[in-house]
Amino acid sequence: MAAAAVTSGRLTALTKTRCSIFQTAYNPTSARTGAKYLRARLRGPSMVKYYPQDIDLSMSKLAKQWPELELVNFAEAQRLRDVEAKKARGKGVPTKAKDKTQSRRTQRKR
Repeated sequence: MAAAAVTSGRLTALTKTRCSIFQTAYNPTSARTGAKYLRARLRGPSMVKYYPQDIDLSMSKLAKQWPELELVNFAEAQRLRDVEAKKARGKGVPTKAKDKTQSRRTQRKR
């Protein structure tokens, strides 16, 4: 018995049928399609789970959470000292008007 040669057309048809049955991409020219990366598992959800989201390490929140530690927020203390120094020089924030008669807008002439 002699082995029959299989034509390239029949191999192409077989490959096309195989791709339709197993739901794979038919790519006879072996062009780069990026299918490997599209099939890969997404990395985003696992990266989001790795890094904790709700940790806020601010000095003011830590001091409020544990007052017994008597933590000092140096930036806030410096800010308060600066505000007091401005008030002493007369450069502080003006007082709010209690009613319309005390408002500077109504006192100003037009």
